[in-house]
Amino acid sequence: MTDTPAAPVPAAPPATSRRHLLAGGAGAGVLAAASPVLWVPPASAAARASGVHLVYGDNARTAMTVSWSTPRSVDRPRLEIGPDRGLGQRVPVNSRSTKDLRTVYHHGKVEGLQPGTRYRYRITHRGAGATTGTFTTAPARAERFRFAAFGDMGVNAAAAAHVRLIDAMKPDLSFVVGDLCYADSSGGTGVGGPDTQDFRTWDRWLRQIESSASRVPWMTTVGNHEMETGNGELGYAGYLDRFRNPRNGVKGAPVTYSFVYGNVAFIALDGNDASFEIARNEGYLGADQDAWLKRRLRRLRKRDDIDFIVVGFHNCMYCTNLVHASDGGNRTRWEPLFDRYSVDLVVNGHNHCYERTHPLRAGDPVVEARRGAVVDSRQGTTYLTAGGAGQAVYPTSGSPLSYVTMDGGIRVPETTLWSAVTDNQHSIGFVDVVPRRPGRPARMKLTALATDGTVIDRVTLTRG
Repeated sequence: MTDTPAAPVPAAPPATSRRHLLAGGAGAGVLAAASPVLWVPPASAAARASGVHLVYGDNARTAMTVSWSTPRSVDRPRLEIGPDRGLGQRVPVNSRSTKDLRTVYHHGKVEGLQPGTRYRYRITHRGAGATTGTFTTAPARAERFRFAAFGDMGVNAAAAAHVRLIDAMKPDLSFVVGDLCYADSSGGTGVGGPDTQDFRTWDRWLRQIESSASRVPWMTTVGNHEMETGNGELGYAGYLDRFRNPRNGVKGAPVTYSFVYGNVAFIALDGNDASFEIARNEGYLGADQDAWLKRRLRRLRKRDDIDFIVVGFHNCMYCTNLVHASDGGNRTRWEPLFDRYSVDLVVNGHNHCYERTHPLRAGDPVVEARRGAVVDSRQGTTYLTAGGAGQAVYPTSGSPLSYVTMDGGIRVPETTLWSAVTDNQHSIGFVDVVPRRPGRPARMKLTALATDGTVIDRVTLTRG
C-alpha cells in the first residue's frame, strides 16, 4: 500500500603498512590526513566557488567544516563566518589539488561555535564574487529533528530528482552510506583501468548536491566505488581530497568517525575493511576498527542523553537482492557488537533497492515489523538497505531464498525470514526523531519515499 507524504514534493606501494600510508606516509597518490599537502595558490583569473558542502567537526554542536572547489588554483581563498546576518571571523583555508584534474578543493574548519545557532558564511578569493550560505550547529540538548539516509547516488536524472526531494523534506543532515558519484566505475575491482575513470564526475556530483549540502551537512562513508584505482594504496585519496570528516575515528582510517546530534549517536564505519564480497581492502585495519567500534558503542550506551545509535557503512548486512545480497564479513565482525550494545538502526547501501528487516538478534527476527509497525528497538537491531538514491535499480529483491558471501567469495544460500519490506524503486529514507518525554519513550520514525514522494514504507522505533 502507498499513500502520500505530509510535505509536497517538487517535480605498488613502498614497504610500509596501508594504514600508515592512508594516515600520512609518502607517496604522490596518498593523502596525508595528519600532515596535509598544501596547495600554494598563484594568482589566476576569476573562478567562482562551486560544489559547496558542509561536514560536522568532531563535536557537531561546536564545529563545522565548509568545503568548496574552484576549477583551477586561485589567489587568496578565504572563508568568513559569523552569527546570522553578520560576519567577522576569518577561518584558515586548506587548499589542495587532486589526481588528474586542475580543480582545487578548499576546506575551512571553524571551531568554538555555539550549539543550536545559525551562522552565515562567505567564500571569496581575488577576482571573483562572493558565495554565501548559512548553516545551523547541532543543538545542545535533544529536540525533534530529521535526517535523510541513503547511498548509491551517482550523477543522473534520478539523483538530481532526489536532491530536490531532500530539499523539499528539509532534513537537518544527510547520512550517506557510500558509492557517492561513481568517478571510478570499476567498483574496487580494478578491472578496466583508466577506462573506468572520469574524476570530473566528482565535481558534477558536488554541484548536483550543492543546494542541500551547502545548507546542511552531508555526512558520508566510503563504498566500494570510493576505492579508486591509482588514488593511493587504498584508493581513498580522491574521497579524502574532497571531504574533511571528524577526526575521531580509527587511527589511520580518516574515513571512519562518529558524531552526536541531539539524542542520536551516528557511527560511520569502513565496510570495505570487513567485506568478503569485494576484498580489495579487507583487513587493512586489522582488529583496530572492531576495537574502536566496541569502545565507542560502550561509551555511547553509558550516556544518559543518547537514546538511539545509528551505524552506517556501505556493504549490506542483510539484503535479499540477488545482485550483491548480504556480506558475511560485516556480519561476522560486527553483528555481535551491534547485539551486545543494542544498536537501533544500521544503514547500508550497495544493493540498488530498498529493504528493511524485522528487528534482529544473532540474525533471527525477534519481533514482526511490517509496514506501519511500532516496535521497541531494545528488542533487536533493524537493518536498512537504502541503496536506491540514483543508480540503476536492481530488478530482483524480496526472494525467500538469497545468499550471503563468505570468506573467499563463496556464496552460501540462506533463507530470508528476517526480511520485512522490499521495494525496487528509487527511494530516499527519512528519519524523524522525537526525544523522550515523561511517560513517553523516544521515537525514531523511518519513512521511505519514492522519487515522486510516494510513501513505500513506514516503521517507528521506540526506546524508553
